[in-house]
Amino acid sequence: MRLQRIPVNSVVPAVLTPFNKQMEVDYDEFGRHIQDVCSVDGVTAIMVNGASMEDSTLTRGEKTVLIEKAIDASGGKTPIIAAVRESEIESDLGLLARDAEKAGAEAILIMPPNDKAHTTVNGALDRFGKVFAGCDLPVAFYQVKPDGFGYPVETMIALAEQERVFAVKEGGGSPETSEIDMRAMRAADSEIAIWSTHSRWLLGDLAMGADGILSGMGSISADLHVALCRAVWASDLKQARKVSDVLYRLTQVFYRPGQNGHTRMKYALKRLNRMGSDLVRPPLKQLDDQEKNRVERILDDLRSETMN
Repeated sequence: MRLQRIPVNSVVPAVLTPFNKQMEVDYDEFGRHIQDVCSVDGVTAIMVNGASMEDSTLTRGEKTVLIEKAIDASGGKTPIIAAVRESEIESDLGLLARDAEKAGAEAILIMPPNDKAHTTVNGALDRFGKVFAGCDLPVAFYQVKPDGFGYPVETMIALAEQERVFAVKEGGGSPETSEIDMRAMRAADSEIAIWSTHSRWLLGDLAMGADGILSGMGSISADLHVALCRAVWASDLKQARKVSDVLYRLTQVFYRPGQNGHTRMKYALKRLNRMGSDLVRPPLKQLDDQEKNRVERILDDLRSETMN
């Protein structure tokens, strides 16, 4: 399935949720964040209400308003993909998908299940069927490590064969698993879009055949993701390596063990005056001084190199 407004070759940042001191969603700041990300030439769509937005803490109403605000802030020019998954707040995927469609989202991304039973072919098709019944939108899905709640190859093939499935966010957890996933997807549906979310080895996935990038790190480095994709699409290995070198240094800070990567990205955006607050809702915790210093150091190093 191909979409008119969301091309196969895409760069799709998964954005963040700013909160005020009362821990309410700061919708004005969110709009500014959306405008900042959408201002990057080459961004083809935005994903909202995923893990990068602390979705497990968001109410059904907040998720709906966030979709509406994202559309308003982008002027309707950038398609919005709305992520859905079950949580303690709302477990009805069909209802969440219906809300997203009514709010103006142009596609749904189904997040990984939290029950191994939903990784089997029958379990996954039953779960996806609730989204298909709840809305008429095209659907993407998120693959994670198969030894966690990821899908085995036979399930991915069954999902790719569904008429309304148009894309997969590939996060299988290793280059080997990604290649297996990609080859299986291509065999099942040659037109399916495969977007890597492996921020630590994007160049490898793109070289292997991924069509683009869908990543929470796009909330701060969408320009680098666009530059990397364009270099690979133009077969410019020298430029691709140059961009990948910068991304590597950032990922060593954002994704090091001990803290949530998106919390670090929020702090980085605050330091760059691109987000007013770095507050996170529990169970996430604010960065300690040592963590903040690491983020500040890489930002200062990259800024200094750019100026020289």
